[in-house]
Amino acid sequence: MPSIEVLPFEILSEILSIAAQLNSTDTPSYTYGLTQVQRTLQRTQTQIYLRGRTTPDLLRWHLVSNFRLVNSRWHEWALGYAMKEIWLYKSTEERTRSSAAAGVFPVVYQNPYASVQSTVSLLRDYPHIAQHVRRVWFNGIYQFDTSRYIFDTLGNCSNLRAAAIPWTSLRYGTEEDWKNLMSFPQLTSIEFLAVDLKDSLVSAEVNRTDNNVLPSLDFSRITRLKIFGDSNLLPITDDDLITISRTATSLREIHVTSSTSITIKGLAALVSASRASLKLLEYKPLSDSGFTHPSSVESHPQIHICALLASCPKLEDLAITLPTVCPELFSHHSVAWHETVHLRIAGSGVCRFPTVDGNIAEFSKLLECARELLAEKKDLGVEISVGKFLFDTKTRLVHGNYKSAKMVSEMGWGPKEHPSLKGPYGATGLYGDDDVKGEWSAISEAEFWDGMRWGFVKFDG
Repeated sequence: MPSIEVLPFEILSEILSIAAQLNSTDTPSYTYGLTQVQRTLQRTQTQIYLRGRTTPDLLRWHLVSNFRLVNSRWHEWALGYAMKEIWLYKSTEERTRSSAAAGVFPVVYQNPYASVQSTVSLLRDYPHIAQHVRRVWFNGIYQFDTSRYIFDTLGNCSNLRAAAIPWTSLRYGTEEDWKNLMSFPQLTSIEFLAVDLKDSLVSAEVNRTDNNVLPSLDFSRITRLKIFGDSNLLPITDDDLITISRTATSLREIHVTSSTSITIKGLAALVSASRASLKLLEYKPLSDSGFTHPSSVESHPQIHICALLASCPKLEDLAITLPTVCPELFSHHSVAWHETVHLRIAGSGVCRFPTVDGNIAEFSKLLECARELLAEKKDLGVEISVGKFLFDTKTRLVHGNYKSAKMVSEMGWGPKEHPSLKGPYGATGLYGDDDVKGEWSAISEAEFWDGMRWGFVKFDG
């Protein structure tokens, strides 16, 4: 009788993948705990409570635990399946005491980095296992004295494809640490994840360490760079991106989201360096207080990013926030853009003329240039957000919440409204706005301009 072992590895791998998925129905996907431990001569009711989901990497490890016992071939496959992605994070620091016998039993302390330290030891002591790691994601390891865990974890993962690491690693890592990481031949994606830290951590002198390793690093093999979040401690700035751009000449994807420390100056440096290879660009400098933009026309007057974006031959996906826009952005009809281009303009970048009619004429010219591009590229859409309004250039409709405008006009301005499925920042839903679902509608551009001339609607309000 033929054995399953005679099958080609590709077919065997597919069979084992299906078997692992079937195992998920019988493998616990949540962790549980006990309200308290029942002790001798103690009559208390112990209850089980739900603690949380099992992390995906731990779940995969349990799904194929039996596979590793079959033979060496299955063992290698199971390691690759379980270790391809790992999540490392600081857990909760716990100090507990039995309420039933306070003062009798000692306080129990749980090291929040225990699981991280175990992973470091595993990958250090068994480099063969580390070879199976393809993606690593870190969270909560932001301090100088714990940053060592990050590079100790990554040290032997020479087949790594993607790393999502805290932004502080860029400051705390040594030149040797970073050069070792950047030498991995298959590493093509790096994400820097930033958050605001407690004042006690920000004020600690050791946490303000900066080894300044960027000038010595080579980003030429990196094809995807993502910077997410804002921080009150050593944030990534334009100067950092300018330094990275000196070697980052092969980027295909650039994501900069929720950062107020990066402006058009730093973004333009990255785009210019990878102009020939760039396929996706996302720049949304949002903050908790709303849609603030760290750039202005006055701060970087020499940067003409409209012409730069239009000249990227392979750029397909574009979602960007700009301080101002000119018609040249839509002047190259040979662009590779597809689906929908999402463009957000700061209100002050549109209202540059002393009269309302001047601003309307200038913005209408921009919309017409976009429509000329759409006439050449039938499968393309362009959405332009200004203030709390969204212009759909293809349908000539303006989406927004017009309830307050109609109340101000004492119902004297009553545009014909159409149902809208848009939100304050495009079609992805509501974000950063006090509006609620169902309050957005769409009106024609002509009626919107009438409302603006009468002062009922405005971009910068």
